[in-house]
Amino acid sequence: MDKKLIELQIYAVAGTPSDPDRSMVLLKEKDGERILPMMMSTKRAVTLMMRTKVQLPMPVATTIPDAAILMMNKFDVHLTRVVLTAIKEGNFYCQIYAEREGEEKTLEFCPATDGIVLATAARCSLMIEEELLEAQYMHKTGENAFAININMLTRQMLEEALQHAVESENYEAASRLRDELAKRPAE
Repeated sequence: MDKKLIELQIYAVAGTPSDPDRSMVLLKEKDGERILPMMMSTKRAVTLMMRTKVQLPMPVATTIPDAAILMMNKFDVHLTRVVLTAIKEGNFYCQIYAEREGEEKTLEFCPATDGIVLATAARCSLMIEEELLEAQYMHKTGENAFAININMLTRQMLEEALQHAVESENYEAASRLRDELAKRPAE
């Protein structure tokens, strides 16, 4: 059975005050309101911002994704779409679809941060499975407050949140944070 896919667009990219090496990209459903947050390296986020702001007049490889797209085009391989399909240990994964001579091939279980940058460079569709978007999008909790799922946080963010929960004697939250940290491999 085919899963329902929702098209996404890059909505915003922001740094994280607690970790200068991590940034958050916000992906918004193209014809809807749900926003999906995703953590990525600040270096990759800067590359993504450059690709979304600057349209080059001619094919120039200014980044590794640009070089990959130019190489694929040279061999008549064209990305058709990138589909976010899973989240594991705080990281999203995707499938990358490419077409050559009418035949479509799929690269399975690729880091979604790479897929998003490739989709932007190739100007192809970025999609997500409806079920995953429904489970992971940011829920509004107040006028200017949103909640994200615990499985989207980096290990460092989880450790900081655990420390704060213990200090504020929120033992229920501390227990959930400890459980999530126990599921993840040490960095």
